Amino acid sequence: MTRAALAVLLPLLLVTPAAVAAPAKTPKVLVIGLDGARYDKLVSGDTPNIKALLNRGYGARSALYGSGMAQTSSGPGWSTILTGVWPDKHKVKDNSFAGNALTSYPSWLERANTANPALSTYAAVDWKPISDHVLRTGQDRKYVLDGDAAGYTGSDEKITVDAEQHLRTDAADASFVYLGQIDIAGHDSGADSSQYATAMRTNDAQIGRLIKAVEARPSYASEDWLIMITTDHGHTAAGGHGGDSPEERMTFVISTGPARPAVAPKLVDVAASALQHLNVPASLDGYALGTAPVDPFDSVTLKPRQDETGVPASVLGWTHQGPAGWTVTTASSMPQGVAEWQGWSFTTDDFWTRTAPSQSREANVRARGVFAVADPDEWDDKGSPSARGRFDSTLTSPAHDVTGEPSLKVDYFSHYLQEGTQRGTVSVSFDGGPEQVVRTHNANGLAQQVSLTVTVPAGARTARVSWRLFDAGNNWYWAVDAPRLS
Repeated sequence: MTRAALAVLLPLLLVTPAAVAAPAKTPKVLVIGLDGARYDKLVSGDTPNIKALLNRGYGARSALYGSGMAQTSSGPGWSTILTGVWPDKHKVKDNSFAGNALTSYPSWLERANTANPALSTYAAVDWKPISDHVLRTGQDRKYVLDGDAAGYTGSDEKITVDAEQHLRTDAADASFVYLGQIDIAGHDSGADSSQYATAMRTNDAQIGRLIKAVEARPSYASEDWLIMITTDHGHTAAGGHGGDSPEERMTFVISTGPARPAVAPKLVDVAASALQHLNVPASLDGYALGTAPVDPFDSVTLKPRQDETGVPASVLGWTHQGPAGWTVTTASSMPQGVAEWQGWSFTTDDFWTRTAPSQSREANVRARGVFAVADPDEWDDKGSPSARGRFDSTLTSPAHDVTGEPSLKVDYFSHYLQEGTQRGTVSVSFDGGPEQVVRTHNANGLAQQVSLTVTVPAGARTARVSWRLFDAGNNWYWAVDAPRLS
């Protein structure tokens, strides 16, 4: 063989089947909604199909808003799940849907349909208001029953039969299937009842049939399926929802995707995850699973209650010891009150909302995992320290390098409730110099996203940002999360 022939042959010999990229699989999404299903009951009950999904994927409990934002009822819940934004945007506060802004915040199915009309979109529901209000448009096919009139046990079965056929034979790019009988069992008999467990067992079997329908597709091997299960609210042990108890606010997200988030996802993440999987861009309140910003507060070690005896001893939920580089400074003149709230503390929704339910703490929905709280209202509950002095505490970030930068951007989530002389300020100190106040909180601002831009002085090398709550007695609170300096 000549050198020239060898030169031609060698590249051909080096191309092997392993070097050829496998064709990309077609993304498909199925979201299953179980109305009124409590996560603790699902994972402890006779639900083998749901548990099989958990074993091959991911699941976590999370918490709804409360009366400070919307009722823990189906209208707000399914609007939040399907739109990917919180009730302060979609404006559904209860089951009346009065004054809603759903035309401005369409469902993830409609967004997918608009972005790519070639996608096959489908919904099957037997709580009719979902169809009437949230899923008015955006589905190529919609199967709607009235479970309130016909009964949910029979209607759920019809929904399952229709969805099985769709998932087995249609393109089924983006699908939402709703099942309602668990909620009715909760209302009629309570979440601790055998009827509630039976309804879960029935819906679990129907979920198993839906999954088998997906796996029986002739094209299944060339498809990439994301299957998620979620709920709109929980139930009390005796039955009912709409209030602010942990049981009524209990929600969850189960997903077969590869993501294993370090912090539990929120209901708004369902729509964001579905759209990302379908390669549809959208700006929502939610994050696709595994993409929520990293938060330094989530690294702290939490302790059980000390003075807050209304919180179960098993709930770990507070510390004054911040993450590396963060400091809490409390004025020496501030009298001692409730230990957990003696100045800025790091806490969780489960701990903080149990200390004083139904005072809008539950509406702190844009915080995730661990967040920082200054709470003079709860601080004053031991010995009335506000009769002897004022609450005054400052949370300060580590030094951030601003060398050569024209400006510093400060982002954070803020949940602030105002009363009396209480004030909250955000200030910046460059190179250890004087504090420059860049934002004052002195009016109610619940579940806000705050973004500040601060000019960097010429020659400055570092900046520290401080959040101070002061001149407060038995007033309200301030929660801060996801601080980011850039």
